[in-house]
Amino acid sequence: MTMQLSSKWPILFLIWLMMLVAYVDRIDMAVAGPSVTAALHLSKAQFGWVLAAFTFGYAVMQIPGGYVADRIGSRPLLVAAILVWSVFTALTGMASSFVTLIAIRILFGFGEGIEIGPQFKLIGDYFSTKERSQANSIFLSALALGPALGTPIAAWIIRDYGWREMFFAFSIPGFALAVLLFFMLPRGAKAPSDQSASTSSVETAEERRTSMRRPAVWCCAAAYLFFNATFWGFLSWVPTYLTSQRHITLAKLGLQGSIPYFVGFVGMVAVGHLGSTKWVHRRPQLVASSFLLAAGFLYLAMKATETTTCIAWLSISAFFIYGAFGPFWAVAIGLATPAARGAFSGFINFCGQIGAFSSQIIVGILADRMKSFDGAILFMVATITIAAVAIMGAARPRSSLQLKSVD
Repeated sequence: MTMQLSSKWPILFLIWLMMLVAYVDRIDMAVAGPSVTAALHLSKAQFGWVLAAFTFGYAVMQIPGGYVADRIGSRPLLVAAILVWSVFTALTGMASSFVTLIAIRILFGFGEGIEIGPQFKLIGDYFSTKERSQANSIFLSALALGPALGTPIAAWIIRDYGWREMFFAFSIPGFALAVLLFFMLPRGAKAPSDQSASTSSVETAEERRTSMRRPAVWCCAAAYLFFNATFWGFLSWVPTYLTSQRHITLAKLGLQGSIPYFVGFVGMVAVGHLGSTKWVHRRPQLVASSFLLAAGFLYLAMKATETTTCIAWLSISAFFIYGAFGPFWAVAIGLATPAARGAFSGFINFCGQIGAFSSQIIVGILADRMKSFDGAILFMVATITIAAVAIMGAARPRSSLQLKSVD
């Protein structure tokens, strides 16, 4: 008797649940930042290196994870990924110095880095071209809901029990979900929904070289690099910004700090729907518009004199930051051949992690040297604006942006 799933929507729910746990486990360090830096006597610049350590490990595993998923299927990699990162989530609570914390967070990043290629491969294999913006938005809504749910829970545990105990507690859901994934995800690889019987299931070296020579691919990669510089600056530093510069207490951070992420979830659903309906043939333009609006509202948040107004502008910026994810990944997956979706998704995400790694260090250094987050916010405004320009390179007709849809 088997419990394995073959329907696309239950499979989407399982990888959504996995991504939710992943982002709950990512936000915990951001919320614990003030407590960790105080306990281990770290500067903001050093804490930036701690945040970047995760993205380094995460980036290293992007392409290998996707490449292996293309050959053996997604299930074994996803089970291994969540077990690895859950172990190192728990071990984070045992860190006693800057060096041990760096090492643990790199290994934590290895675990989470395995997951993204196999997950996007499943979406590409089970959903048609037209459906992918909506499927991606549903899946990636966990990027917003994870921090929205994780922030108040982490703040509560830190306040009442301590930051070490918070990391121990946050490791538990991952172990439980690993068991569920092992029994429920389909074994092996599925023939992609938009791959004809005559199409080879393995991308040749020449096809890969041809794909990588397309300007749209590199515009997409550049856009994700600069976008991720803003996204990870936002995700990792907003809790510290609100406590240190806007003077929100840990008790209030749980509620007020989660508001931008809840609004971001709404943005993912709303903009993702547009990417599958009215803007289905103009997804790069939709992504670029979202990036520019996010930049504008992020700037207004920096200039706000009242904390409530600042959180309101941060929330609207989050609406567009998170809203861009679904249409962006519909553009990216559409550039890949069916046989190489895992590796291609890993490549795009690897480029994004270059931006994420750099951003978290730069934000920490700017905040330390300027004794304010204003310079860091201007840096994030600039990077997401550059991302808007870059993604428009994928809008040119000659880019062959979309694969033939099979409905």
